[in-house]
Amino acid sequence: MGVIRVRARIRAPLPQVWEFLIKPEHMHLWGPFTRPVIGIDRPFEAGDRVTLDRKDFFDFFWHHSQVLLVEKVVPYHSLHLRDLSPGAVRMNVTVIVSVEETADREATWIEEAIFYSLGKSRVMQWLDRSLVNPVLQLIARYPTHKAFRRLRASVEQPHTPVSS
Repeated sequence: MGVIRVRARIRAPLPQVWEFLIKPEHMHLWGPFTRPVIGIDRPFEAGDRVTLDRKDFFDFFWHHSQVLLVEKVVPYHSLHLRDLSPGAVRMNVTVIVSVEETADREATWIEEAIFYSLGKSRVMQWLDRSLVNPVLQLIARYPTHKAFRRLRASVEQPHTPVSS
């Protein structure tokens, strides 16, 4: 199984970051999503299923929907999501967004870990380790850091509007 990890530091206490992160109506402010999540008027809970409009690497050309299932919520620690979109189901894609308090307690580490599988054969595992994962690490770094910058702007200066 491959994993892609991106980590960042946010200058806000963990409770403030978590309370922002766990609210569905905030996902479009920091993620690649183009519209707020509707239909859930409370923090995420295990079993929630959301369909999101998103734009990706080719922002001008590739707009699509993504279906996510909230598998697990560990309060003030992590949010576990499974991507139910057709291509992601074949690769068993799961995402864990976790937060951790820094030593000074005035900042928070946030990490996104994307887990996937290209298959169980030795050839596919070798291909993933040698080629696919290193390339995906590079490709995923930019949009995830962009999302974390947007999240940082939202929680560090909550009165400042965040633009795409």
